[in-house]
Amino acid sequence: MAVKEELEGLTEQVPSIFKNRNFLFLWAAALLSSFGISFFLFSESWYIVNVLNLEASLGFIYIASSVPRIIFMVISGTVADRLSKTKIMFMSDFSRSILLGGLVLWFVFGDITLWTFVGVAFVFGILDAFFWAAESAVIPSIIHKDNLTRGNSIIQMTNQASFILAPMLAGLIIAFGNYEIVFATTAVMLLVASVLIYLIRVPLSSSSDSLTEKSFWSSFKEGVQYVRNSRPLMLIVLTTIFLNLFLVGPMTMGLPLFVKSVLEGNAVYFSLLEAALAGGMLIGAIVIGVLNVSRNRGHIALVALLIAGLAFMGFSFAETLWLSMVMLGVFGACLSCCNIPFISAVQSMIEESMLGRVMGLISLASMGLIPVSYVITSLVLSMGISINTIMSAGAILLVLYSTFVYAKFTELREIT
Repeated sequence: MAVKEELEGLTEQVPSIFKNRNFLFLWAAALLSSFGISFFLFSESWYIVNVLNLEASLGFIYIASSVPRIIFMVISGTVADRLSKTKIMFMSDFSRSILLGGLVLWFVFGDITLWTFVGVAFVFGILDAFFWAAESAVIPSIIHKDNLTRGNSIIQMTNQASFILAPMLAGLIIAFGNYEIVFATTAVMLLVASVLIYLIRVPLSSSSDSLTEKSFWSSFKEGVQYVRNSRPLMLIVLTTIFLNLFLVGPMTMGLPLFVKSVLEGNAVYFSLLEAALAGGMLIGAIVIGVLNVSRNRGHIALVALLIAGLAFMGFSFAETLWLSMVMLGVFGACLSCCNIPFISAVQSMIEESMLGRVMGLISLASMGLIPVSYVITSLVLSMGISINTIMSAGAILLVLYSTFVYAKFTELREIT
């Protein structure tokens, strides 16, 4: 009876995440932000291709958003630790809503060109860098440690659902309305998201006050040194770099090439593969969220990483649409089962004053190196090596790496 009463007491100490007012505001803001950004990215690309007839110039948009994102990711975590994380997120979404409101007016009274979107993409890239670091760092401040996995899973599910549904909704609005309606809708979504973020109340911490007494550069170096002194954190950063450099980059860039050269398919094939990947990631996030994994997170993440490599290897050798979709679905599910436990473990193991800097460095290792992977993939393709060969080589490297790390580094395997 005593044990039962003790367990009941522990259960009462951890309130449901769905009764957490701050998290509900963050979740709603994440839903609106991710839908809004997906709306914008789809409509922007379609306008450039379909209206301006400049499909070959889409690369300028990706460069304009990627370069500032990489540059400012380096310092975004330090800024998040020195300033209010919710204020950073609020200013990011609010600024984007104002920018898109101006874009709507430009549509009505001006002449939209490719360089208009390049400028918007450049500003979005800067704001993205600060938003991501702040969002990852604020979650542990408003959620109980035992609910971190579930909270991250819900946010991940929201993002994946938006990537699947938002383009379809944006396409319908464009088909039955116009681009002004799409961009105005996006601006409203981001504006409401910024208001919801403003309503979040994060407990005050003295760490940010003491941090502002140091120089910005000293704070930045302190964060880098903190990661360097922790072998589990260094291994997580290295694993993130390895995954994105050798797998995510080639997959993102090479998927349309794979459809054309290997499957000999069309745009429908491409959309089905994209849906299979996003659907797999959504299912993986749901499973991790329902289970609310709070133990053996390192073990689960590394096993999922190994299976992801094997699934991607199977995808690279696939020659039919259905098998490609199955392999990409498994790969996507394993990505979520790897990323979410790792992120939750990091959030629970590091001190609050370092959250922004550590999450900023992990975001840099994740998102920042994908453009580098694009360059490497392009160079290898220019040497006459097929895209499925590049994908299979990356998958084999990931399998070997994950097997080695699992066997060699027990501290990563045993993190909770």
